[in-house]
Amino acid sequence: MAVSTLDTISAVECQLKAAGIPEARLEAQILLSLATGRPRSHVVADLIDPLSPEQQKRLDELVAARIRRTPLAYLRGTQEFFGLEFIVTPATLIPRPETELLVERGIACLRHTAYPPVFADIGIGSGCIAVSLLKHVPEAFAIGVDIAADALSVARLNARRHRVAERLALVRGDKLSALKPHRFALIVSNPPYIPSAEIGELQPEVRDYEPRHALDGGPDGLTFHRVLVEQARDLLVPNGWLLVEVAWGQAAQVRSLFEANGYSQIEVLRDLASVERAVCGRIAGCLAQTNSPLQQQRYRG
Repeated sequence: MAVSTLDTISAVECQLKAAGIPEARLEAQILLSLATGRPRSHVVADLIDPLSPEQQKRLDELVAARIRRTPLAYLRGTQEFFGLEFIVTPATLIPRPETELLVERGIACLRHTAYPPVFADIGIGSGCIAVSLLKHVPEAFAIGVDIAADALSVARLNARRHRVAERLALVRGDKLSALKPHRFALIVSNPPYIPSAEIGELQPEVRDYEPRHALDGGPDGLTFHRVLVEQARDLLVPNGWLLVEVAWGQAAQVRSLFEANGYSQIEVLRDLASVERAVCGRIAGCLAQTNSPLQQQRYRG
């Protein structure tokens, strides 16, 4: 006798609950959708046929991987961010809703700059920040930097997927070293900000699967921020913006870094949960080079 969709969902839900997976029923529906290739709405409405042996095998593999705490986004291969769907792999962090705050403020910065809207995304990862900015500011150009070649490959796929690859140059490099001699109206980054000693306390989905180099911010979580704040001064056009994400409780320290390095109009930004999530500021007195090659030609990503 064929097993019904509802019985299959209930069986998977029980397995996920036993493994401590939150929202087990929702995830059971998603996993069944992935196994069958049918929309989740069809799964919920019981509009799918009994599973074939191949589909059952695929479902068993997905459930086993999720019980091992493989992130659902990696199993799905995509994650929604700022209204766009991004390819994600274990080479990149999974885009999170709170990071959308960087895109919202970045759009405003680029639309109000007196200079060509050229920006840099440091630690580009999946490309979710840079690609979202380029989609919403069609006159903008960008350089995306990452230390990991496989992350740059994912960013390239996402840039092509959303048809902005000709406005995005991708460079493998460490922090800001790859940006010279260009100047930017905006430098944006979601840098590693978790203190090294706290990595082991993270959820297993994060600790065991997301790239450690994109998480570990050094002894106090601010190693990357110090470099960004200091070196960005020489890479911004006059009144250019630096915009960085921070962890809970870090905003005051990062604001002090901005102040110590001569930034003005410093602002701490809060996300929808009213958590201090980002710091931005402007720097004056930089050498403006408005004839940067990025402002004269398109790059193929």
